Amino acid sequence: MVTNKQIAEKFTEFAEILELQGGDRFRITAYERAAQEISSHGTSLEQIYKEKGKKGLQEIEGIGEGISERIEEFIKTGKVKELENLRKGSPEAEVEFMRIPGVGPKTAVKLYKKLKAKSVDDLKEKLAKQGSKYFKERSLNKILKGIGFLKTVGKRMLLDEALLIAGEVVDYLKKPQLAQNITPVGSLRRMKETVGDIDIVASSNQPAKFIEYFAKYDGFKQIIAKGQTKCSAIHRDGCQIDLEILPEDKFGSLLQHFTGSKEHNVHLRTYAQEHGMSVSEHGIKIKKGRKEELILCSSEQIVYKTLGMSYIEPELREDRGEIEAALRRELPKLVEHEDIKGDFHVHSVYSDGNDSINTMVKKAIELGYEYVAISDHTVGLGAARGLDKSRFAEREKEIDKVQKSFPKIKILNSCEVNIRPDGTLDLPDDFLKTFDIVVASAHSSFDQLKDQYTKRLIKVAENKNIDIIGHPTGRLINRREGFEADWEEVFKACRKNSVALEINCYPRRLDLPDNLVFEARKLGIKFSTSTDAHEAEAMEIIPYGLSVARRGWCEKKDVLNSYPLGELMKFLG
Repeated sequence: MVTNKQIAEKFTEFAEILELQGGDRFRITAYERAAQEISSHGTSLEQIYKEKGKKGLQEIEGIGEGISERIEEFIKTGKVKELENLRKGSPEAEVEFMRIPGVGPKTAVKLYKKLKAKSVDDLKEKLAKQGSKYFKERSLNKILKGIGFLKTVGKRMLLDEALLIAGEVVDYLKKPQLAQNITPVGSLRRMKETVGDIDIVASSNQPAKFIEYFAKYDGFKQIIAKGQTKCSAIHRDGCQIDLEILPEDKFGSLLQHFTGSKEHNVHLRTYAQEHGMSVSEHGIKIKKGRKEELILCSSEQIVYKTLGMSYIEPELREDRGEIEAALRRELPKLVEHEDIKGDFHVHSVYSDGNDSINTMVKKAIELGYEYVAISDHTVGLGAARGLDKSRFAEREKEIDKVQKSFPKIKILNSCEVNIRPDGTLDLPDDFLKTFDIVVASAHSSFDQLKDQYTKRLIKVAENKNIDIIGHPTGRLINRREGFEADWEEVFKACRKNSVALEINCYPRRLDLPDNLVFEARKLGIKFSTSTDAHEAEAMEIIPYGLSVARRGWCEKKDVLNSYPLGELMKFLG
């Protein structure tokens, strides 16, 4: 069986090789988008093809005639002839080197030709011996740092990939009704940005039978361990999946224990011991004189209540003060999906989006929104067909026309203005002030020093026309580390000038990261959970950004796009 991940990897490789060979930028972007859409698609593309053929594939966003033909070829033969031919023009090592964060196509070619390295490990050794002959110290350190980063993140999946795999397995496990509860746990349940192994816990009165059923799942390529209440398997996409079962009256303790985090659980156990209790996946033991009483916990609420705490949401369990807050009954009331009333960052066909303004607005209405901001790129971002003044004027007429068709939703005239390396913007201030809302984002000079990038963002925050700073660190998870900055100084500038920070919902960004959201919120910064959608269906990824907001302790009042329209317009002035 061909998996969506395997198909997505082919289009990622297409994009990488084309970039190495100086191919058409729009074609590269199309392949990157296809890979993104395929990897996160909830239904097997092979199954869609078997049922509906190429036309069924073309119903998926980002998949047109050409891409559907390549998918068909791969499903039928296990190969794509065009990709095989492209590979002949670029050594495998060059493609591998380009996956190192901070290494572009020119550097990848130089690394291969000058150092004759055949793998990343080989490259690391040769850089240590000969790197200074070909690269300046700063560039050399950047490459070595990128190699270290690649080694660290290589085996961790993106959150959306892990949720998709776990969802398929859980759906399978629910079919025979052999268990009362089945839940993914660990970093996946805490909604961390990346996930290693997938852990699932369940309660069942027939554990041995349930284990046998689990082991027969056709998505596994290997069973590596199997017992009466536990089983470990390797999924066809390469990740390990572990299942553990306990009786229903212990399920709450099992769920709490395996949700983690390790730091949260250590703190919890330490607190329990200090108060004459001990916590495990089997329950809570309470000392009463010379005897011990075991409290069985069928739910997590019972676990925390027995310890004298408020229930702690999974996203908060990172030992950032949540246990102390739970004891004081001062935990935040976290923002919920139903609180969201709009999206501040979506693109249309006017720049590099795939759908019309009309289609994007229809999707916003379907999602129950009060408002949506059409935020196309500005002129400085040529690769994204950025708009100049005249094209924005043309787009504004289109917005007005669509607004008349849909009077119950407010369409905000917006832009994603490009931040130049020196902190200036690629549209003049007198034009920027004509927009309803302005998002400013950096798309270049990712090798800037910490001090430079700090000044760059502070200058943007001080521009009275800027409402939101988009994907502030510029990171791409597992691919590119973000900018370094003195974030406290940036946050202070944002607070002083009432500039919000975006939590970009795209699973490869999730930017601002949760640790920085946590710190910024303490200073009173507001956030927007925005999708950066380039097609209508992508507007559904809001939950990923919300998970970051929740991990950063955000309440409804902290998230701008939870504000009703009137309240939002007041904030925007």
